[in-house]
Amino acid sequence: MHVAARKLKLYRLFIAVAIVGIHFAFNSPAMQAQNVHAGPVTGVIDGVGFEGDQYYVHGWACQEGQRGSIDVHIYAGHGANDKPPGTFVTADAANLPNEPAVDHECHDADGGRHRFRIALPNQLLRSFQSKALFAHGIAIAGNVENTLLAGSGNFKLPAPRWPPDPPTPDFLDGPAVAAFDTRKDSCEQIDIPDAAARAFRDYRGTIHLIASHYVTRAGLGATLETVKHNCQVVYQSPKDGNIADFSDYTWLNSFYNVDGKQIVALGHMEYHGWEHSQCAGKTDTITCWYNVQTFNLSEDGGYHFARPKPPENYFLSLPYKYQVNQGPEGVSVDANIVKVGNWYYTAMSGWPWPPNCGSGKGQKPCLNPGGTCPVRTANILDPSSWRGWDGKGFNVAFADPYRGPIANSSAHLCPQAPNIEFLTGFNYYPATHLFIGTQFTPVETAYGPPGVYFTTSPDFVHWSKPALALTMNQMLRREPEGNWSYAYFSLIDPRSTDSNFMTITDTPYLYYVRSDVDHGPYQRVLFRQKIKLNWLMKSSNR
Repeated sequence: MHVAARKLKLYRLFIAVAIVGIHFAFNSPAMQAQNVHAGPVTGVIDGVGFEGDQYYVHGWACQEGQRGSIDVHIYAGHGANDKPPGTFVTADAANLPNEPAVDHECHDADGGRHRFRIALPNQLLRSFQSKALFAHGIAIAGNVENTLLAGSGNFKLPAPRWPPDPPTPDFLDGPAVAAFDTRKDSCEQIDIPDAAARAFRDYRGTIHLIASHYVTRAGLGATLETVKHNCQVVYQSPKDGNIADFSDYTWLNSFYNVDGKQIVALGHMEYHGWEHSQCAGKTDTITCWYNVQTFNLSEDGGYHFARPKPPENYFLSLPYKYQVNQGPEGVSVDANIVKVGNWYYTAMSGWPWPPNCGSGKGQKPCLNPGGTCPVRTANILDPSSWRGWDGKGFNVAFADPYRGPIANSSAHLCPQAPNIEFLTGFNYYPATHLFIGTQFTPVETAYGPPGVYFTTSPDFVHWSKPALALTMNQMLRREPEGNWSYAYFSLIDPRSTDSNFMTITDTPYLYYVRSDVDHGPYQRVLFRQKIKLNWLMKSSNR
C-alpha cells in the first residue's frame, strides 16, 4: 500500500494487474468487442539474448490496422491453446519504437511502437529452463484470435545466469521463519500482510504484531516468536466516497504506544476515485489514486482503533485537492514513529505531481517535487502539530485542501531529503545514538542493485549513503522454485526495552513480505529472519 511503499505499491499493482490479465486475456469480454475492421494479430520472435544481468526475449507484435500497442504473453512447453496447453511464464507490452518495415507489416503509419523486450528473470528460468518458448500476441480490438507469433517453438528458455554478487556484509544470522502465512492463517481472502510489520506491547504486556491491510488485524502473543494471527478486526475501512472525509481505504501502518492503553495509529488513506464515479474509467486505477494521511486512536491498548470525526482525523497531505485522472497524487507515511528526547519522528513520501512533470523542455513544472521528507512533533496526540523539514528547520506546516482556500500552496510542501527514498522503517540504536533507516528497492538505483539497504543519521535529517546489506538476487537464490516478489521491510528487535520496539541492538529481526506472483495478490508470507548489524555500526563510526 504505501510510498516508500508508494513506488513499491505501484510495482506491486503492476504485478497484480499482469496476473489478472493472464487469466482473462483469452476470454475477456473486452476482446469480444465487435469491430469489423479489426485485423489479425501478427508478429515475430527475433531471439533470446543476455543483457546486463538477465535474459530478454526480443521481437515485434501488433494487431494489423490498430495503432495501439498490444501485450505479449510468454509460455513454456506449448502454446496457450495447445493440448496440453503450455505454462504461462511472463508478459509485457510490445510498446517500444520500431522501424518502418514493422509499421508496414502492421498496416500502421510510420512511428509506431510495436517492438518488445521482455525480461526473463533468473528465478523464472529455474522452473522453465530448456523448455520451448512460445509467445502470444493479445488482441486489443474485435473478436480476434490471440495468435502465436512467428518463431514460437524455435527457441528454448535458457538456464539461469545469475550475475556475480557485489560485496555484501555478513548479514543473515538464521533461517527465515513464517510469522504470518496467508495460506494457513488468513481469516478471509483479503486478510493479507500489505504493509511493513510493526509491533507494540500493550498495558497487559501482550505484543501486537501488525502488517496492515485496509481491514486490519493483529498477531497477539507474549513474545515476537509466539504471536498468533487473530481474526478480531481492529480497524475496518469505511470506504467513504466523500473525499473530504479522508475515510476511504485506510491502512494503519505506523503506531505509537503512549501509555499502554492509548495507541496512536497513523493511517495511509487511499481514495479510489474509480469506485466512486470520480474517474474517467473504472480501469484507470493509478491515475485516479489520491493519498492523504490520517490520525487514528485506540483507547483500549490497540484492540480497536477509532477515527476521529473529520476534519480531526486529518494528519497531513499535499495542499491540493483530488483531480480526476491526474494521479497518482498525494503523500504517504510508510515508516514507523521513533521518539528520541522530546521529539517524535517519522517521514512522508510522495510522487512528483502532476504526472509527467519536470524541468525538461516542454514539460509542465512540478507542483510537488516528490521524494521523502523528515517530519516531527512534540505532541503525538495532536496531529496538527507535526512539521516537515524545510532544509533549515522543522517549519513546514501541512494544509488540508478541503477546509478552505490555501493562499500559498508551496509553503506547505516538504522538500526531499537525500538518501531516504524507498524507506519503510526507522529504528534508534542507543549504543551509537544513531537513527537507522531500512530500505528496499526492487529496481536498480544510483545506490546499487535491487536489494536491502540501510542508512544512518545522528539527527534524522542528514542521512548516510545507503549501504547494501543483501541483494534481491541473493534472496531469490535461497527460495524454492517459483515467481516471488518482496516488499515491506522493517526491523523489530525482541531485546528492545521500549514498548514500541523502536530501539534495536546488533541482532534484530528483519521482517519482510514475500508475494507469490503466480498466485497473487493474496498468497503472501510475512517472514522474520535474524540478522547482524555490527558491520553497519562499525562503518557508521568511521
